[in-house]
Amino acid sequence: MDASEPLRATVDKFVFLVPTDRLYSPDDCWVQQEGGLVKVGLTDFRQQTAGDVAFVECKPQGSVLRAGQELANLETIKVNLAVASPVSGTVAAVNEELGQRPELVNEDPYGRGWLVAILPSNPEELEHLLQPTAYFAGMVERAEAERAKR
Repeated sequence: MDASEPLRATVDKFVFLVPTDRLYSPDDCWVQQEGGLVKVGLTDFRQQTAGDVAFVECKPQGSVLRAGQELANLETIKVNLAVASPVSGTVAAVNEELGQRPELVNEDPYGRGWLVAILPSNPEELEHLLQPTAYFAGMVERAEAERAKR
């Protein structure tokens, strides 16, 4: 498989993509290192199961977070979603485009739909995040379990 090709799963009528160039938190955030920063966003699975995003509010630039603390709130047509920070650090940048176009979280979750960039204070935390194949396996299992409930 080409390293740039995302992992792909079809469950029921949904297709879920998992790029292999980033790490994942168990609660469906992706983390991609860019220089000394890490960009954070919602996975394709999370955005599809949450529904159409109508509003995004991220912690402001300069906010200091511990891993597990709330990093963003999203309102969708189905739920209000609190997003936990996958790493500790300082919010270095916020995706301002989401203020006008929150739907980017749904349309381009691994690109223009990113939430924040964090300057990590404890880079070792990245070692505890999931590799793409491990996240993919758990995501497929949860998607299949959800389908079985219907």
